[in-house]
Amino acid sequence: MQSKDPSITRLTPADHRRVPWKNGGGVTTELAVEPVADGRFVWRVSIADVIEPGPFSAFPGYDRLIAVVEGDGMRLSVDGAVPVERRRLEPAFAFPGEAPVWCEPTAGPIRDVNLMLDRASATGTLTLLAGSPAHRAAGDVLLVHALAGTLTVIPDGGVALTVPAGHSLLLRDAAVLVEAPDGAEGVCAEVRRR
Repeated sequence: MQSKDPSITRLTPADHRRVPWKNGGGVTTELAVEPVADGRFVWRVSIADVIEPGPFSAFPGYDRLIAVVEGDGMRLSVDGAVPVERRRLEPAFAFPGEAPVWCEPTAGPIRDVNLMLDRASATGTLTLLAGSPAHRAAGDVLLVHALAGTLTVIPDGGVALTVPAGHSLLLRDAAVLVEAPDGAEGVCAEVRRR
């Protein structure tokens, strides 16, 4: 559903797309993506459930940022290195998409959020929001997604917008302040073109 400002798009769960993992090990839910030719994309923000240990799909030429948003946590072994443990709502972990990655949930299934960026075209950050101070974000593309509760997004020079759980706000060429009051949780993906 388009808002009055053409640079702001509201996305609902009906806009999400379920896509099988490249390695066949599961399904990801795309919140938003900027596709290009031949199945490639400039950037993609998705959420996936990881039920059991297994490999991640390879994405050569992409940088990935991943964070646990539900469940206890996960251990990631990237390119055979000593596993790194990530807990729920800890800062995002970055790794190259072409690296072999083994993931193991630490105490039952988890849900993660993933920002993937075509290394030649874009850079970015993935910030988790949970009852913390307001987060200032700016970029060529911003995706603010509410995981729980309601987030408030205030574009510079604009009117405050609310984002309920399960919904997203996609902003282009924007600078915003994102508020996650107590009980609210969300993520903010910032994409900058090279």
